[in-house]
Amino acid sequence: MSLRVFAACVCVASSTLAAPIGRDEVLERARAYATHPWRCTAANLRAPCSAAYRSRYLPGDYMGLPYNWGGFQTLWEFDQKMASGAGAGAYPGDGVLSCTGGVDCSGFVSKAWNSGHFSTSTLNQVTDPLAGTAALLPGDALNQAGYHVMLYTETLAGGDPVFYESIGYNVHVNATGGWSYANGFAPVRYRSITGGAPTARPDGTPDHPIPVGSLPFTDRRDTRQARSRLLDRCAAAPGTDESGAEFVYRVVVDRPGTLSVSVQDDVATDVDVHVYTSMNTGDCVARHDSSLSLAVDCGVYFVVADTYVRSGTPQAGPYTLSISLAPISTACGAGPPSYDFAGGPGEPCSYTGDDALPFCNENLGTDTCVYTSGANAVSFCSRACGRDADCRDYPGGCCRELASGENYCLIAGLCAPPPRPDAGTPMPDAGPPRPDAGPRDAGSPAIDAGTPQPDAGVPVHDAGPLPSHDAGPGRVDAGSAPDSGPDASMPVPDAGASTPDAAFDAGPEDLTPVDDVPGAASDVAGKPCGSGCSTIGAGGLALAVVGLRRRRR
Repeated sequence: MSLRVFAACVCVASSTLAAPIGRDEVLERARAYATHPWRCTAANLRAPCSAAYRSRYLPGDYMGLPYNWGGFQTLWEFDQKMASGAGAGAYPGDGVLSCTGGVDCSGFVSKAWNSGHFSTSTLNQVTDPLAGTAALLPGDALNQAGYHVMLYTETLAGGDPVFYESIGYNVHVNATGGWSYANGFAPVRYRSITGGAPTARPDGTPDHPIPVGSLPFTDRRDTRQARSRLLDRCAAAPGTDESGAEFVYRVVVDRPGTLSVSVQDDVATDVDVHVYTSMNTGDCVARHDSSLSLAVDCGVYFVVADTYVRSGTPQAGPYTLSISLAPISTACGAGPPSYDFAGGPGEPCSYTGDDALPFCNENLGTDTCVYTSGANAVSFCSRACGRDADCRDYPGGCCRELASGENYCLIAGLCAPPPRPDAGTPMPDAGPPRPDAGPRDAGSPAIDAGTPQPDAGVPVHDAGPLPSHDAGPGRVDAGSAPDSGPDASMPVPDAGASTPDAAFDAGPEDLTPVDDVPGAASDVAGKPCGSGCSTIGAGGLALAVVGLRRRRR
């Protein structure tokens, strides 16, 4: 699976400002795009409007919308495109296509701000420059016109920034790039963003739903206070406009039965109820304007109280939500449909010997594909580490140095026990060793299913991808889709001196065998190192960095 990126920009945009938006909502919108579940099928490997198109994805389950050159889509629009057989993602060589799904870098930031579609070259129409990176607040952006833009979210305790960006394969969190990743980028602030840095995450969003502790359950809220406007329509009632604000609830059902959901609101309010099996809008399995009942199995469901939009006006206001379960005497079955995301810790990944494998997904805590050399090579998704405890989500795994200063999480089969200390020369009459005199197991760290913090506490290189150019919005006629494509006569501006003159490949290139690598062969200057980065390794392992750049912080 190779990935090519160019650095240029094609763009036009309206300078009309949208309604004010709080920083907490901007961050929740960004997280929703990065954590959105979706399924790539064989139908999504081709694009119906382009005979030459081939998706870089493989059939499987993924988290985070694909990078899509010129893409500017809501979650509903993306889910519908995948369900209808559109192509999964696109890159500059594909052109701006109306039959592919996903968002590019500026499309993602524009959606996070809930603004119109602006490109990296037109963001200055709706943003103001900041004095420097020290002035950044969560929800601000770092932009390089004609090249790339990313959303700033926070600075970790160790001083490193965290970004959300659409680049490489998908929308993802970048917690390892460091400030050097943003060299040449200008800090900017969206003029419609309001408030200071959020002190807490808002409740009731797709990535932070309200937990339903026990059933029956009753809750009273007002959708005018909601910080989520992401679930625009429901697959069970696709013709109904639910693009107003919503609150999301997470319900754990421990017995099969009938789930009943109802909502009460006043005459000036219209809040509808929905049941989802995931936050993919295609998995909205029931909807009603007042009450519904649904047969459910054991598992997790999401109840959404969403604002109906009548003639373009959201009917937001106070409501009372009730949820109950009438259990039946039946054992739990297979549960609701679920996703098995590709690219997580320890999972097989694309490398030189086998590129018919998924990429490592930074949203799942991995950014590097490690593979063994030899005839029976294996590959697995990894990340930089400082100690074994940083690899707790690799059962039986460990943190090992593959070359000078380069430590990565390894799977259990590659974690040789540490060498025994030299006990000295045994005395002549020491006799045979006792049967149980072998080295004792010092104990393994407890396996924690959670994901470690992005910052392992030690400086690591950046395996994040090189910022792609920004397609920007194409020329849009009244009534045409925002991603319907640019006018072929439009000039393509130069991305500047920091941009490579030619495309390069994001996938691992033909790497030198580890035994021939005397040490770490990485590009410490942050320049593209061929088709991905060179290998580093020791002890029969090779390392292929999934990203397009590697930087040392």
